[in-house]
Amino acid sequence: MTMQNVVMEQPGAVNAEGKMSRSSPENSSGALDCTLMRGIAWTGAIKWLSQLLSWVSTIVVARLLNPEDYGIVAMAGVFVGFIGLLNEFGLGAAVVALRHLTEEQIASMHSLASLFGVAGFLLTCLVAIPAGRIYAASNIPLVIVVMGAGFAFLAVRSVPSALLERALRFKLLALLEGGQAIVAALVTVGLAWWGVGYWALVVGGVAGHAAVTAVIMSQHPVRYARPSFRSLHEALRFSSHVLVGRISWYVASNADVFIAGRIFGQGIVGAYSFACTLANLPLDKITALLSRVMPAFYSSVQTDPTILRRYLLLLTEGLALLTFPVGVGMALVADAFVPLVLGEQWVGVVLPLQVLSCWAVVRSLFGLISPILFVTGGSRLSMLSGLFCMVVYPLGFWFGSGWGAVGIALAWVAVQPVSWIAPYRHALAAVRLPFLEYLSVLWPAATSTVVMAGGVYFIHQVLPGNSSHLLQLLCEATAGVTMYAAMIGIFHRARLSRFLGMIKGSHTVMI
Repeated sequence: MTMQNVVMEQPGAVNAEGKMSRSSPENSSGALDCTLMRGIAWTGAIKWLSQLLSWVSTIVVARLLNPEDYGIVAMAGVFVGFIGLLNEFGLGAAVVALRHLTEEQIASMHSLASLFGVAGFLLTCLVAIPAGRIYAASNIPLVIVVMGAGFAFLAVRSVPSALLERALRFKLLALLEGGQAIVAALVTVGLAWWGVGYWALVVGGVAGHAAVTAVIMSQHPVRYARPSFRSLHEALRFSSHVLVGRISWYVASNADVFIAGRIFGQGIVGAYSFACTLANLPLDKITALLSRVMPAFYSSVQTDPTILRRYLLLLTEGLALLTFPVGVGMALVADAFVPLVLGEQWVGVVLPLQVLSCWAVVRSLFGLISPILFVTGGSRLSMLSGLFCMVVYPLGFWFGSGWGAVGIALAWVAVQPVSWIAPYRHALAAVRLPFLEYLSVLWPAATSTVVMAGGVYFIHQVLPGNSSHLLQLLCEATAGVTMYAAMIGIFHRARLSRFLGMIKGSHTVMI
């Protein structure tokens, strides 16, 4: 059975005109809810299990290798990571978003994506020797070449994976990603135990990509066809927007650490970068989960603004209920958490951590807006927004650097909202959603978080000044959780029941 047949047999698949089949069960909101929650549940479960496996294997491997081994892979990763942005030219995203593509066009895009993957590998071969000279390390070039081989595997499976995603096969995709993590962990630990040093890290990652690619290509093949650039004009234009946007955001989002590294010493840079990691880690896990599911889900209902609006509001409200207390809560307890858990040497992290944690709450909401642009004709706007960020963000970080790490953190608060204005206007107009109605769904999370913050602040004030960090953290965290849960349970019970109902409606699929 070919991939095209698999796609057309799925509930919610689209016909040649890109419209939902009338007989599809996804036409009802209940079936759509079930599909969405099932996708989030499977993806989330496998991601967390994979993360747990990754943590365990990392601890084991770290005891077998030395810091120099990790340093070699990290240095090679600087070049490989940037070239990875160019891999497959964003054609997978085009397949997900452009549902009217014919089988011949998809076959042509599969050929192009594979060629781009080979080109990415060849590019890593070209930069390998110069990179080794830059680092003055003779072992770097071969590491870059081997890591670059992963581009070919990723590119070859990009279109088949995109078709599975477009068909809302989230369970299968999650299992494949889990399998990749298992293979990578087993190979890495085995080679590290064997004593090959940094090659364990390099080969383990490539082996994971190779295994998943082999499974996808054997079970869900897509034929190749000679690319016709004339028929692929729309898809290539879309993918170019995706590619430029990725590169622009890569430059913009890494400019803070680059500028801090040029201006400050290693201590301030280390404090700031660690604050970024702590502030974004819990929220990134949630937003990464949604970003894995939502592009395909939005694409499946892109012709119905009413459904798009419903799910944008529903998911925004749910995301806010999860992220608001986490981000603001981290900011509230940072002065006790940092010295207790990390040690007194990290107290310089507290202020930037508080700023970045609060801002991460707001930033997470944009993750639900961005995918809407790509299914409502806003891919060019997304690209232009990325280019704007690439120019403005570094200027903001440079200006904020005058106030140290906290100034750079505050620069995010100052410059990022400006880059959201045009995307928000387009997305809300496309789904016919007034801005005030959009803000209204944030009310339960916002009010509950404000009350939570008040409770934590009260506890902070009444505790004796000589209280231990452990006592302070326990009391403040307990007060915060209690106040937030009480607010949601008492004043927003109906909305909470709606989310629980959606989850219960899909739980049998997980059994």
